[in-house]
Amino acid sequence: MTIRFLKSRTTIGVRDVAASITFYQHALGLEVHATMGEPPDFALIGLGDGGLGLVQSASPAVADFVCCYFDVEGVEELHQRCVDSGASITGPLTRQAWGNYDFVIADPDGHQLAFGEVPARLGEPGG
Repeated sequence: MTIRFLKSRTTIGVRDVAASITFYQHALGLEVHATMGEPPDFALIGLGDGGLGLVQSASPAVADFVCCYFDVEGVEELHQRCVDSGASITGPLTRQAWGNYDFVIADPDGHQLAFGEVPARLGEPGG
């Protein structure tokens, strides 16, 4: 039997699940797949095969580095959506040496999330 990872979903701690849902809906267009509690203390949000789990935490652990990277199509449009929504852009839209075209935002709790388009999706060599 061959083992294959089919999908991954990162779960992050946030101070206010409902406020985080609103941020991710507005900044990234993510949809709510499920919530638990009222007000929610857990949520699954996403779009397509990508997404996040959000769990209530009084003291969310925030890394000094980008802890979540999402491969996307339409990175320029997503970047503009984030700019228009007032999201904190912590890494500008950049063509990386290895070819990815990406940017980084910080969510309301300070989690760093990167969104990038790979060269093959951009119709460039090296993908």
